Amino acid sequence: MDTINILSIDPGTNMGVTVYTVTVPDLVIVNITTRVIDLSKFTIDDPFSKNLLLRIQIIQNYIREIMYEFNPHILAMEAAFVNSRFPKSVMYLSQYIAAIELTVTECNPFIRIFNYPPKKVKKIIGATGKGDKDAVANAINRIPEITQYINPLLVSEHEADSIAIGYLTILELRENPVLLLML
Repeated sequence: MDTINILSIDPGTNMGVTVYTVTVPDLVIVNITTRVIDLSKFTIDDPFSKNLLLRIQIIQNYIREIMYEFNPHILAMEAAFVNSRFPKSVMYLSQYIAAIELTVTECNPFIRIFNYPPKKVKKIIGATGKGDKDAVANAINRIPEITQYINPLLVSEHEADSIAIGYLTILELRENPVLLLML
């Protein structure tokens, strides 16, 4: 295996999705692909949860496509957290995360899954722990091995988060290469 793919996701109603292709064993980035899944038109609350089920189905279908297109070895995601402005959103976020994890493991039962708290992602890339989305884009804009493949200032805030999540995974693998043996 000369390269591996790392799928990183910023889960949410507008979900940032990034796929890093990195060399093995030295973990040099050779490509970055990024996209957004926009579920905002399906966010109307209804008492029968039809919209939530539709969003989950859309997420699962899209994740299957990504899994077949890129065959990632690692999934990295931001962990669920309580947003004080939108406390109910943690319920939806947890369901999105569960749907993503279920779908990737159906496609690849051996995939490694990493979950990171948002503050850790921001801290590692140099944004402040409570930094807004612009802080994340600005921080990754200062990382040359990312900017040679993508201009973080031209991607959405959700893509910027998924780029940061994947980069954190690469940094952790570089620090602890024994994790590569588990792939």
